Amino acid sequence: MLLAAGLAWTLRPKDQAAGRVTVTAADVPVVMHTSGGRLEVATVTATELFRLDAPPRTFFGIDLGSTVSQVRVKVVYRYHIEMAKEWPIRFQGAGAVVEAGAVKPTLPVAFDTATLEKETRSGWGRFDKHQNLFELERRMTPELDRRSLGYQGLALEAARRSVGDFVRTWLVKERFWPAGTATTVQVVFPGEPLPAATTARPASAAVP
Repeated sequence: MLLAAGLAWTLRPKDQAAGRVTVTAADVPVVMHTSGGRLEVATVTATELFRLDAPPRTFFGIDLGSTVSQVRVKVVYRYHIEMAKEWPIRFQGAGAVVEAGAVKPTLPVAFDTATLEKETRSGWGRFDKHQNLFELERRMTPELDRRSLGYQGLALEAARRSVGDFVRTWLVKERFWPAGTATTVQVVFPGEPLPAATTARPASAAVP
């Protein structure tokens, strides 16, 4: 019995007994370190018309008229990406795919006071037109902040181009790509799927 066991051990392939499992990273991204701050990536310009109708008033059943105030102004909605994080960059053929941060509105929203137009009027039995206009102006900032979220989708493609240009410049500067090379950068924001078949280079550098 012992002779048979020894013979079986002798006939066993040596490399099977001494073999080792090796693991190789198939996807190691280039990591783009940033020094913090914000990168402005898009602006949306719009002329907004604000209107506030005061609640109706009566006196012994008699309508005292209506009070209406309006403000018209040119507004610039700005959008940025927080830079205080790492952006993985993966390579796909002659191009690259970068996972950027979320596009956010810059608050409070700015507007051009030189374009400000105001109008307020009240009915024959009311004297609250100036108070109503003051209330409308007080509500403008929170309303603009809310509207910036509605314009965010419109700003997304402009932001994608801005980030692509920024990353392309960085890749050339860090010598991942030679200057003058025709290359493409695909930008992926949080919640968007990554394209298939990306490969990566095991390297990293820091943006000054």
